[in-house]
Amino acid sequence: MVESTAGERIIVIGAGMGGLALAARLAKHGYSVDVYEKNASAGGRVAQTKVKGYTIDLGPTFLLMPQEFEELFAYCGNDIHDFVQYEPLSPLYRLHYWDGTHLDVHSSLPEMKKELERYDSPRAETNFQGFLDFLTHEQEKYPVIYNRFIARPAGSLLRLIFSSDFPKLFQLDGFHSMWENADQFFSNPKLNLAFSFQSMYVGESPFVAPGTYSIIPFVELTQGVWYPTQGMNGLVNAVETLAKKMGATIHYKKQVNEIIIENGQAKGIRLASGKEERASLVISNLDLPATYAKLVPSPHRKKYSDEKLKKLKYGCSAFMLYLGVDQDYSQLQHHNVFFSENYTQNFREIFDQRIIPSELSLYVNVPTRTNPKLAPKGKHLLYVLVPVPYSAKKEGEVIDWNHYKNEFMHTILDTLEKNGLTDLKKHIKMTKLFTPSDWEQLAGMHVGSTFGLSPIFLQSSVFRPQQRSEEIGNLYFVGASTHPGSGMPMVLISARTAEKLIQDDRKRK
Repeated sequence: MVESTAGERIIVIGAGMGGLALAARLAKHGYSVDVYEKNASAGGRVAQTKVKGYTIDLGPTFLLMPQEFEELFAYCGNDIHDFVQYEPLSPLYRLHYWDGTHLDVHSSLPEMKKELERYDSPRAETNFQGFLDFLTHEQEKYPVIYNRFIARPAGSLLRLIFSSDFPKLFQLDGFHSMWENADQFFSNPKLNLAFSFQSMYVGESPFVAPGTYSIIPFVELTQGVWYPTQGMNGLVNAVETLAKKMGATIHYKKQVNEIIIENGQAKGIRLASGKEERASLVISNLDLPATYAKLVPSPHRKKYSDEKLKKLKYGCSAFMLYLGVDQDYSQLQHHNVFFSENYTQNFREIFDQRIIPSELSLYVNVPTRTNPKLAPKGKHLLYVLVPVPYSAKKEGEVIDWNHYKNEFMHTILDTLEKNGLTDLKKHIKMTKLFTPSDWEQLAGMHVGSTFGLSPIFLQSSVFRPQQRSEEIGNLYFVGASTHPGSGMPMVLISARTAEKLIQDDRKRK
């Protein structure tokens, strides 16, 4: 065990999930950890709000890989179940296709076999065999990807090239897309879509995201999709409580305006009030590109200058519509995805042309299916997410969401009604909108990209911006736009690998 350093001060910028988890891990070793958060509460993208009796999770809506949360609490000498409860969902989600058909995805092999028989009985045997082959293929990849490229610090490209891991890159589907990967196993394009659309969890098209990321549907199918009984913010509350229990101090409504850099070393932060706070290390949980753009003075950054930040590829953004309704739409499961018929065009418009899609694909979450207490008695909460481009354009002009949001909301409602939510507009009792501009304001997402940096091949693993600043000493990063990537489990792993880097650097010094 690394010896503790009682009193040595570390500053964490941002009380998102990654910042809180890393604060807990470091405080466990005796560091004096101070977390500075500009908002009045913790969570970042995993925020929660209450409107007219409805409890709304603004961002993530499901839990994958709960063992990563369990590891954090066990590492800190605690049992997560003393802080938060969560349960598996069945089915994992329902996929609604443009022709009125649907497919329920299960983590149980017998249930999945039965569902494939129901969905396409003439080709049921072929489809199920393809499904089994897909699982087998991903099972061979998963432990290598997880142990070699996710669960430990990324290191350098040169180190990777001369390591025993380099040949493995050619066996992990990194050089073709998730769609192409699924196409090896399924002859039905709808099934290809069913096991490749998960690229959207990390903000990228399945036609572009490397096939390596096909481990995402594999994780869902083999480890399940889970839901905290009090909503996703229950996880934030649990990790926040753990961080405080370990000894970290969280300062709310304290906006950081600058990272103080002297002689190429991070020495502390400057708050919006003008007050300076000094520390041995500074860790940013703010989105990495936003950290460089907003908090690091330009003379101190050449690798991530404004011009070079513009050249990075960012994931898509999200337009959110939260609805309280007095109607139970029985065709909706807890999680639902509605695909537009021209899904290839939909992806092209979002990711290549960066325009508002002509036909919408969207995700609908109904958390009141699992916890009715999240809405007033007899009501349901619908959480609607529509993928849109970051810095989206309409008629050649970048959209001003404050002016366009109501028009776009009606487009979404029309789409939902066409997809079977009959008379939805008549049943709405509560409405809340959250635009890409709101995401940038709430969580500091650079250019409004809800998912941060895209996980294309040249922005993954050793090619992704590193957790130890490549330009500034004693500056580290944790979160979605650094190693290993986007999504709550990855952010938890990011906290673990950042701690290892910090402890290893400290031992070397």
